[in-house]
Amino acid sequence: MKRSKIAATLAFVASLGFVAPAFADGDEPLDKVVGGSVWVTRLGGVAAGSTVGTPIAAVRQTMKAYRDWTPDLADKIGGKDCGPAAGLVSLVTLPAAIVWGGVTGPYYGIKNGMQDGFSNPFTHQSFSMDSDYSGDK
Repeated sequence: MKRSKIAATLAFVASLGFVAPAFADGDEPLDKVVGGSVWVTRLGGVAAGSTVGTPIAAVRQTMKAYRDWTPDLADKIGGKDCGPAAGLVSLVTLPAAIVWGGVTGPYYGIKNGMQDGFSNPFTHQSFSMDSDYSGDK
């Protein structure tokens, strides 16, 4: 029993030589290791940016639409400075902004997660938290 465990361990260690990269081609071994780890970081950045950034982008799109639409519509019925007009209009613009944010937020969240999560993983741009956010333009 003890011999079979030792033999299995030696076979496993010997098989690692087949999967380990060969550094005999003149490239720097550290460059290959770092290059391989960057892919893992980038893929993790894309996944995290898309997952976390989507609800953030949805809330930001909702708030942007609500702030843009309420004064515009209030100007048409009594002026944005008139409190009752703005209150009445917000009964319409808030649900519309929630729907708009729910539709466009995932687009911008996934877009920012894919683009910035790959090029700049785990940054505020990849999580749709940048002040230069794509959805605010």
